Amino acid sequence: MAGYVLSVLWRVSLAEEAVFGCSKLILVSTFQRPLDGPCPPGYPGHRTLANDFQGRSIVAFNQKINGFQHLYGSALVAFELGDAFASLLFAANEFAEFSFDFDGVRAEDLLDRRKDLVNNRTGRKLGRQLAAGHLRGGRAERVLIAMSVTCMEESPEFLPHFMDQRLLRAPDEASLGCPFLPKRNLFNWLLAGERAGIFRGCIKQVTRAVHHW
Repeated sequence: MAGYVLSVLWRVSLAEEAVFGCSKLILVSTFQRPLDGPCPPGYPGHRTLANDFQGRSIVAFNQKINGFQHLYGSALVAFELGDAFASLLFAANEFAEFSFDFDGVRAEDLLDRRKDLVNNRTGRKLGRQLAAGHLRGGRAERVLIAMSVTCMEESPEFLPHFMDQRLLRAPDEASLGCPFLPKRNLFNWLLAGERAGIFRGCIKQVTRAVHHW
């Protein structure tokens, strides 16, 4: 299982580099183009990168690249192992991100999580469409990348940013395949009120002890 997950991460990273000119998951090459272009309309604070992919100019920013990761990754797993497994695998990813969010789960984290789930669902739809045909292997992956790029650039189902207003019309997390995921984690509890001061004091004491040791 771990080997398959790693293969998905690797293949998504390869697709990212081909589509955007850089990879944000695994560094698949030493040459990574920086995101240093002007901010996109409606999303201030996000530098961009323009790249040519199969004759199409792709303008990317970090949130959009993350959306592609979920879109293509879900499509790939749904194509290879089925819709149900893809839904479970990417729901587990959201649980992992929730558990290891070391500054607590904030409002923007919840919006980003919902955006991810919407793009996961759209990706599974692409995977099902391709699975209905007879393509296999590398050719199928190339077609799926092209389908994902077309969806990303043209479909209203793809959400490039958690501030996209279409997210307000999206179903809840349970309907999107991720039920029972809490809105707060351990770090929210630790960082609340008086507990925050106690927690920070403990961290400082440990840091001092390690430094003197």
